[in-house]
Amino acid sequence: MKVTIALIGSQEFCKQAETIVLPQNIRIDCYQYRNPSEAPSLLDTMKPCHAILFSGSLPYEASEHVLKTISVPVLYLQQNEHTIAVTLLYLASEKNLAIYDISIDIKDRSHIEHILRDLDTLSPSKKPAIHELQRNSDLQAIVNFHVEHFRSGQSKMAVTSVHAVYNQLKAAGIPAFRMLDPVSNTLRALEQAAHQASLERSKATKIAVGLLKVHNKQKLSHETVVKLANYLQAKWSESEGFYYFYTSLGTVEFVLALESFVLFINSIPEASLSFGLGQTIVEASDNAWSALQLASNEGIFMLDEHKQLHGPLPSTNTSIAMKLEGPKLLAISKKTTLSPAVISKIIQFNQFRQSTSFTAHDLAGYLAVSRRTAERTIKKLMDHQFIQAVGEEMTYSQGRPRALYEMKLPHP
Repeated sequence: MKVTIALIGSQEFCKQAETIVLPQNIRIDCYQYRNPSEAPSLLDTMKPCHAILFSGSLPYEASEHVLKTISVPVLYLQQNEHTIAVTLLYLASEKNLAIYDISIDIKDRSHIEHILRDLDTLSPSKKPAIHELQRNSDLQAIVNFHVEHFRSGQSKMAVTSVHAVYNQLKAAGIPAFRMLDPVSNTLRALEQAAHQASLERSKATKIAVGLLKVHNKQKLSHETVVKLANYLQAKWSESEGFYYFYTSLGTVEFVLALESFVLFINSIPEASLSFGLGQTIVEASDNAWSALQLASNEGIFMLDEHKQLHGPLPSTNTSIAMKLEGPKLLAISKKTTLSPAVISKIIQFNQFRQSTSFTAHDLAGYLAVSRRTAERTIKKLMDHQFIQAVGEEMTYSQGRPRALYEMKLPHP
């Protein structure tokens, strides 16, 4: 199965990436910016993907506040000594420039220091002017560094790691050179992103069984059990006062990050919830039972296939609330006339499915509504291009095929 990687970078970087001969299991979708600060807005336009790769640390750092809502692996291409050495070699052989004739901006000063040590050029007069990029660096400060060194005669060429800086330097008439991105580095980063995506998908599909113990069965309504099953996207069964929910690890991890789910579990009177993981449903069920016996009455616990107990869960603060907090999301509610609560649930559904296609039946199950209601909801979103039809699936030999959809919602 192919892994789709969203590649976010400058126009020049994306052009180079599109020329790389990729492994058969990888495809890329490129999203170009003119300035690294534009990277967060590109995330709103992304098609469904399995991983995101930024061309460098600056666009990644600019996007971190948005990435908290992204459920797929996110990486950035890290600058290393190979990148710098290849660039210096090219300048020496093709431009006849000595190391001390340049000014250079890099992410980690130690990389070029190691190269200089290997070349035995530690004399201060033999070193280039070095600007170490800081977290969320001011681009104008980088430009000013190169301009000052060129105009003072301390350098003959500005070498920059930032394409936007290169463009500004060229516009100012300063001789500039973009740091070379070796194809091997880019290919290695793409392969790493694909590997992370495969691991996440494998982990997410691992069998998980939830076990709900109710101390007073009379206080537990059928609606509560159905609501818990909907949260967990689970099939459920009941035996001697215990309720079993058959789902996946990916779903469990997702719902544990939902504030609404934790509040819901805490509202169930006189009940304890545990989870078990395993290679089979039998093993996962046994582990769920063991987790229930080993755990205290406070919190949710999970016993994995290695017999390691995790809990109380969630171990970190819940991050996905059942509310709208951004103008973009409020605009969706106003345009579609859907309530903020419904929009929040739909966004959670989209994150839960990691941006894969879905049917009206899938959405109905998650929202705990009828299929007709789910279809009306989909139509309202489609009318404003927040959902698009992408195909059909035939689940049975007879009957009408089900329409497949994909979300086009902006990130919060």
